Amino acid sequence: MRKLRAKRQSSCFEILDVTEDVIRDYDSVSPPLMNDDFNSGDDDDGDRGVGCYGDRGSTGYSHTQKADGTSLMDQDANISPSSVENTLLGGYSEWVDTSSPSSLRQTESAVANLIYLSQGGSRTDPRCDEQSNIASSSFGLWPLDISEYSDLQLDDDGIFLPGTAYHELHSTLRSHLIQEVKSNDPTRPPSPLPTLEELDAISEEVDDIVDDLSTAEQTVISKDRILSKEEEVLLWRNWFDEIAPWLDKFDNDQHFKHVIPTMAPSNSFLQYSVLALSARQIELKETTLPHDRSLLLYQQAIHLLLPQLPSRTTAVIASCVILCVLEMVSCSPKAWRRHLDGCACLLSAVGISGFSSGVEGALFWCFARMDVCGGLISSVKTLIPISQWAPGSGVDADVALFKTKKKDFHHWANFAVYLVALVLDFLGTTALDAEGRLELWMKLWGYIAEWHDLRPAALHSIVTMPSNEKSPFPTVLFSNPAAISGNQLYHTASLLMLQNRPAGLRLSSLGTSSTSTATGAAARCSTKARSILWHARQVCGISISNDHHGAWTNALQPIWIAGRCMSHPAEHKAILELLDKIERESGWSTRWRADDLREFWGDLGE
Repeated sequence: MRKLRAKRQSSCFEILDVTEDVIRDYDSVSPPLMNDDFNSGDDDDGDRGVGCYGDRGSTGYSHTQKADGTSLMDQDANISPSSVENTLLGGYSEWVDTSSPSSLRQTESAVANLIYLSQGGSRTDPRCDEQSNIASSSFGLWPLDISEYSDLQLDDDGIFLPGTAYHELHSTLRSHLIQEVKSNDPTRPPSPLPTLEELDAISEEVDDIVDDLSTAEQTVISKDRILSKEEEVLLWRNWFDEIAPWLDKFDNDQHFKHVIPTMAPSNSFLQYSVLALSARQIELKETTLPHDRSLLLYQQAIHLLLPQLPSRTTAVIASCVILCVLEMVSCSPKAWRRHLDGCACLLSAVGISGFSSGVEGALFWCFARMDVCGGLISSVKTLIPISQWAPGSGVDADVALFKTKKKDFHHWANFAVYLVALVLDFLGTTALDAEGRLELWMKLWGYIAEWHDLRPAALHSIVTMPSNEKSPFPTVLFSNPAAISGNQLYHTASLLMLQNRPAGLRLSSLGTSSTSTATGAAARCSTKARSILWHARQVCGISISNDHHGAWTNALQPIWIAGRCMSHPAEHKAILELLDKIERESGWSTRWRADDLREFWGDLGE
């Protein structure tokens, strides 16, 4: 390319600047996609969020599970640039004000296109063809409520406010994740190849861009400009002592503590991701500290991660999941799904499931717990469809697979996460008649009750004590975080099911009736059906009785759901004190849920 530049210096012709044309093409408004692929087979789905949908058992990629940073796929990613706005909104930009801050994303799209063309790639038309079909086995966007995701609606998104560095970095990572998944599926008709004159006209500009990127790459590698060695040691200690136990709470092998750190030295983007999350947690706990250090580490992690996304290695996916955790602790809970959807699509595309082994399995369940919490907050289905959580041919087959792992108590705790996802899926299904809904409800209730009956010993409580004058909730003490959170999720699933049980179904009939196949599934369980209030009190009692910070991070939404069932001022006071303690000791924001409960309860002085 340097030779090409030298030749042009001796030629006499005008160099055309096509940058504005490229940006204009990428900013063009696409018509809404109204083809049948968005609606076929989805009439019974009430999820209005973003999802990654594929045929069960087939993701289009050959998944190789490795923990050393090598590729998860046998085939190379085929990258071609596409419009960030069209990628994110799937043609729904008609309803979005595109005047929101996007200059950085526009520039990156233009740069990507210039570099791609200079390397001989074919240009893709950024305008979506209304008649084009999107394969059902590939990533797709559901018709969603854009207000959940548009910049105009994110005024309370924590540190990710529109126009801030955090917001721009997150938007860049999110758009690249979604583009990376879509890049392997040709959803748009190709345009004619650029002419040699067009390539010649932009090559000099590409050289300048590459020079700038190379310079930036050299300056980003050294951590010494951000951290001293003493500070780095402090962040790693915080990772081992505080963060890793959060993420390993359902993992006996403790991959986030023992394996992920060993991958970091050879994957600088992963190292920066780990340090960024650790720094952010310290800043949240010590509120007087500035945000500069975590922001710089977050920026460097994303800068180094973006070029590696096409490789889809275990280290890349680990970095994406860890950055999701950072965003979860920092953003508005109402925007959680926007901060999760890109990573959800990547996990779905590479075929990682709850039965993947090693690091990949740990990464899936870490993300799945966040996905479930996001679904509980927004009252929608999980971003990763329940059909992709396990390799079985259906829910019954998936449940049977979980039962084969019953002796592994951490896997049984993961089963509880799966059951809550099933409940969300059931509550989001609207196209069932009364009989079908009753049958599905009874089957799901049977699964949940069996989970409790068949728990391994490690998931049983060590000691219990009823409520008393000093404590309005029962004391329920467990020996490990998987037992704490797993049982709390069981009570949450039961509570939601009872709140949404079919009309006319009485609690006394559960566990005794066998008039149908569905009710027979529930009848096989020995657990006596308890009331909504009993399950709600167990949820609160578990969090008050057990101080494990990792279990607390999963407890916020169950506490809110249970807290709405409470009416006594003493119960209200205990819940608010618990939420304050969680935020004070772990750094995980709880004030928003405390405020929601205060509003729900009304005047606490009455």
